[in-house]
Amino acid sequence: MTDTIRKIGFIGLGSMGGDQARELAKLPLDLTVYDVFPEALAKFEGRAKLAASMAEVGEDADAVGICVRDDTQVLECVDALLPAMKRGAILLIHSTIKPKTAQHIAERAAPLGIDVIDAPVTRTEMSKDGPFVFCMTGGEESVAARVQVVLNAFSTNTMHIGPLGSAMALKICNNLVSWCGIMLGIEVANVAEASGVPMDKLLTVMKRNGNLTPPMAGFVDFRNNPGDAARRAFFASQAGIGEKDLALAEELAAGADAVSPITSHTKTLLKKTLLAICES
Repeated sequence: MTDTIRKIGFIGLGSMGGDQARELAKLPLDLTVYDVFPEALAKFEGRAKLAASMAEVGEDADAVGICVRDDTQVLECVDALLPAMKRGAILLIHSTIKPKTAQHIAERAAPLGIDVIDAPVTRTEMSKDGPFVFCMTGGEESVAARVQVVLNAFSTNTMHIGPLGSAMALKICNNLVSWCGIMLGIEVANVAEASGVPMDKLLTVMKRNGNLTPPMAGFVDFRNNPGDAARRAFFASQAGIGEKDLALAEELAAGADAVSPITSHTKTLLKKTLLAICES
């Protein structure tokens, strides 16, 4: 596949996108990266070309990945990229956004000869080196196959889900499970502590029987040990992401006429619960 993908662009070098770009930098391909935060961009000095703008990332690229926070930021990237990208290039949307947003982007890109796939990712490994996510793809399967070399660079697993937007819908459902589990884990910890249950023994049992998922474990640990200002700031940012993810799940359910009371209840609690821990 490297004979068709020679130059890659990537926008968004945060906790997820930065690790994806880290693995892409190991490929024998040209890589251009961009982030609005100079300190994030500086980490790729000597490993990739540092773009001065989002548009520069798209210039002559065969494939461009986007991993930013939400629909609004994705659309800002798309507005800059589409005029700069060449015909035959592929745009990969790794951010978790509305399926309809991905579909609308594809409609805009089609007249320009640019293919779009939704390619959201979910972490499978916590290591700081090597592939670490499960990447799901939606859109034309032949297009996804053309960028398999890109996906394999950072993915432990890949799976084509179906039409454009289907991978995003799956990711939203997966996130729903994660955030509801995280909130349940924090509540369990509160009940256990109030009841005199030894926290370490509770977590040992929950880990052994499979109830303690890695995301839940991370947030329960934060609940028990909020840590320094940097750690609190990180989890405060996660509160906003969680609220956004649950809003996406709520909208997905409403659009499908599916009842989702747990989703809505969790959304009302999540941000204020996590911010209260940050401020404790």
